[in-house]
Amino acid sequence: MDEFMPRADHEPAHIFPLKFWTDYEGTDGEELAAIEWVQWTKKGTTNATITEDKIRRVMKDQAKWAVLQPYYDAWKRQEKAPVNGYPIDAWPGVTPEQAKVLKDRHVLSVEDLANSSQADLGKLGLPGILQLQGKAKAFLEARQNTAPVAAEVAALREENKTMREELEAAMQLLKEMSDKGDTPRRGRQKDAE
Repeated sequence: MDEFMPRADHEPAHIFPLKFWTDYEGTDGEELAAIEWVQWTKKGTTNATITEDKIRRVMKDQAKWAVLQPYYDAWKRQEKAPVNGYPIDAWPGVTPEQAKVLKDRHVLSVEDLANSSQADLGKLGLPGILQLQGKAKAFLEARQNTAPVAAEVAALREENKTMREELEAAMQLLKEMSDKGDTPRRGRQKDAE
């Protein structure tokens, strides 16, 4: 299987873009043409082979382009590329030192770690990496299972806040009426005949 092809079990492709840039081609007397380039490496490594190619050629390879396009789009907008998932350095399951090593090796999110192949994990050079991957998988599963509960709690908090505001408004109105001497009557008065 080609190393750049996403697998059926949704394991991510194993490349990571290092940089994008524009060069210009043309000869004397011709208008220069802007040519966009990308440089990438295999994911999970720091000293792997680096590949450079023209963007227009990479766009023809759907497997590679699927991985590189979000980074390319961010580069075109002059933005930092988005992290796909829960940022690894925000996850309490790693130490700052582990997060740095993982980010240096292009594992930017908990999802990246959880979905890494054993071959990629072996290249990371972190002791206890399989246990760390297990923690990442458990963390993502817990987030998925608690998301509906968190949404319900947020809705209940909002409802509680609204009810408190309505109660305060009613209490204020009652206080104003009592200060004016307009006390509300309880029940209906019988007509005197």
